Amino acid sequence: MRSIRVLAGLAVAGAALAIAAPNAQAVTPSCQRALDEAEITQKNADTVKADPNATAEEKKAAEDEANMAASTAQRICDSTDPAVRGGVHAGSGGSQGSSDPVELAAGAAVLAFGAGVVYWHRRRTAGQR
Repeated sequence: MRSIRVLAGLAVAGAALAIAAPNAQAVTPSCQRALDEAEITQKNADTVKADPNATAEEKKAAEDEANMAASTAQRICDSTDPAVRGGVHAGSGGSQGSSDPVELAAGAAVLAFGAGVVYWHRRRTAGQR
């Protein structure tokens, strides 16, 4: 009987995690290229900054190049990111995810099942006293 309760608990926890987990979204290829380029230029800038033989102008140029690549990546990724949907409005709420009725119903079913298991377990143990 204990194994059934453990399995039911694991099933409820697993279902709750699956429903509550955010949907992963891949970045576009152009955004990924820009991010990779920004990372490479930042590593180059870090190498130049750590070099004791580099002049102040070389360090400044490497830092400027890294900043420009990061700015370009941000601009490209912000304009092509599929998760960006409209402007931000003040007020209650603020969830960027969808309110899909199927997901809402599945979440409610998981919660109801969990409440039912707790109620059934409490009622069963109360009858054994």
